[in-house]
Amino acid sequence: MSMLSDMFARMPPTRRQYLARAAGVGSGVAAGVSAGCLGDTSPAGPRFTLRIGSKGFDEQRILGYLAYHSLRDLERVRLVDRIGRGDTQTNWAAVRDGTIDLYWEYTGTVWGRLPPVRDERIMDPRAVYERAAADARDQGVEMAPPADFSNEYVLVTDAAWSRDTGVETIGDLLAYASAAESAVPVAVNGAFYHRRDGWPGLFDHYDADPAARASLSGDALTVTSIGLTYELLASGDATVANGFASDPQLDRDGIVTLDDDGGYFLPYNPAPTAHAPTVDAHPAVFTALEPVVDALSEPAMRRLNRRVFVDGELPSAVAESFLSAEVR
Repeated sequence: MSMLSDMFARMPPTRRQYLARAAGVGSGVAAGVSAGCLGDTSPAGPRFTLRIGSKGFDEQRILGYLAYHSLRDLERVRLVDRIGRGDTQTNWAAVRDGTIDLYWEYTGTVWGRLPPVRDERIMDPRAVYERAAADARDQGVEMAPPADFSNEYVLVTDAAWSRDTGVETIGDLLAYASAAESAVPVAVNGAFYHRRDGWPGLFDHYDADPAARASLSGDALTVTSIGLTYELLASGDATVANGFASDPQLDRDGIVTLDDDGGYFLPYNPAPTAHAPTVDAHPAVFTALEPVVDALSEPAMRRLNRRVFVDGELPSAVAESFLSAEVR
């Protein structure tokens, strides 16, 4: 168990708490499991419904189906597949209002992008979770302890270029760009380019001088779609690119991640996030997901993302095979 997962394992429980390319999924609308009783005092309590959601990108679909297939084992539950529908705001509003019962949300997203939208930068994953969960609870949403991996933003570069220039950190990159005689080609995705916690804010956070900003902007900057940043890096059309820490492309030879030595990118650990009345009434929902959370390391999530994004497997099948091999 990693230090982070061990840290979360010691945390007290709550109330028994990119990949942008959408993969095609064949999903049933509902599934039922019979026998036993969950949260009912009668020997044959009624079924209860759990609507499982997710955002539309591959990693979120995988996480959604990890929850969906795990929760099939609960007694007398009727599952409804709402996976892959909507963005952050849509899913958050739905779980808050009870339109869906559960999806996975990232701790950094709850802290920095959802109401009340905190500006304070907290780099400790446990602290981000605790404070994000407190904000969520105030809105009628419960967050279980998160998984060990983070899909936070990263800046990456060509390994050979890094060795030749000595650029190993974001601070090194800005110092190099400030002194460079020519521009440094950069490729970033559109969301990262526009988000206040993305490309614009990085220069301010690191107090980059005008020369560094100019060297990494203008004609040197390509704004493209998620995933294509790595292809521009591989082709030599970009020297630096942005991505996510759970991207499978980061396992390629010849790519290195620049250390965020200035502490800019918040931790984004995924946590099962539920409509509070649902987990109040059925605490076994979060309990059933604990083994899944424990199994989700960064290498594991990259492998799952690779199977969907690179190999073309369906998120539902990938999730089910992972549960069979690594969890159950």
